[in-house]
Amino acid sequence: MNKQKLSWGLILLFVGGVLLLDNLDVIDFYWRSVFSMWPVILIIIGVNLLVPKRGIGNIVSIIVTVAALAFLAFRGTFPPHDNWWNFDNKGWKAERRISSNNNERRQKSSGVFTHAYDSTITTGHLHIKGGAVEYEIEGLTDDLFHAEATSTIGAHQLETITNGSDANLTFSMRDTEKGNWNIRGDENWAKISLNRNPIWRISLDMGAGTAEFDLTKYKIASLNFNGGAASFEAKLGMPLDETTITAESGVASVEIEIPRAAACKIVIKSGLSSRDFPGFVKQEDGSYTTDGYDRASHRFVVNLKGGLSSFAVKRYD
Repeated sequence: MNKQKLSWGLILLFVGGVLLLDNLDVIDFYWRSVFSMWPVILIIIGVNLLVPKRGIGNIVSIIVTVAALAFLAFRGTFPPHDNWWNFDNKGWKAERRISSNNNERRQKSSGVFTHAYDSTITTGHLHIKGGAVEYEIEGLTDDLFHAEATSTIGAHQLETITNGSDANLTFSMRDTEKGNWNIRGDENWAKISLNRNPIWRISLDMGAGTAEFDLTKYKIASLNFNGGAASFEAKLGMPLDETTITAESGVASVEIEIPRAAACKIVIKSGLSSRDFPGFVKQEDGSYTTDGYDRASHRFVVNLKGGLSSFAVKRYD
């Protein structure tokens, strides 16, 4: 028996079973809660490399893999939060993990980043790059770009290049610390606000982390998400002539909200993924569209690609 094949088979059965039960509304599973426990996968791989390939090694591998997957399954039943769960004689309770020794706390890097608004700027290109950070976009600013950020794992920086009526902004994080890449909203976060006047093209590249974008007050021409083990949520207002949304992920949860009145087409290329597209009709070419999409003058085009991911495109009133 090949223990590597057995372990990966168990992992695929676990992911497939959870996706199926979640799609059938048998369970409510929160992938975002699981993503913060990604080191468990490293433990499974490490055990498989250390134990013998035969005999007792196969038994140890099976036990560790099953125990780790059971832990992840249990963890996924709790909504995402910034607390750590502990058990006492009164049952489960939420409790902040606070160091009793101030010397154990990592030094935070905090800052405010702005770029002044110029009325000659008609298009803004915003590229966000980082990892293990909770990114938020919401609200309006009189500046072209305004952000507040704090992190224990690196320092953020803003680079801006203007070319005529275009402004290219890169908001990225330099890794100045090693270790402790835990995703906690009270330690590693960035809150961003944009000016509503320009047309925006936004891209986000992140390894592990979370992103919640409320883009309803902005004019969005394109939105691109490229992530590994991440959670991405975006809410948009009415589209321009054609607003393009692209999400490509490895193991991620992607949820996009668009107005019910907006026409939309979804093109998805994914194998083992969960799909939730209420109000869309599947076409012969495998795409999903809303009623009247071909006749609409303003519409969304959503391109989704991923591995073991959860994709949802929902409509709001």
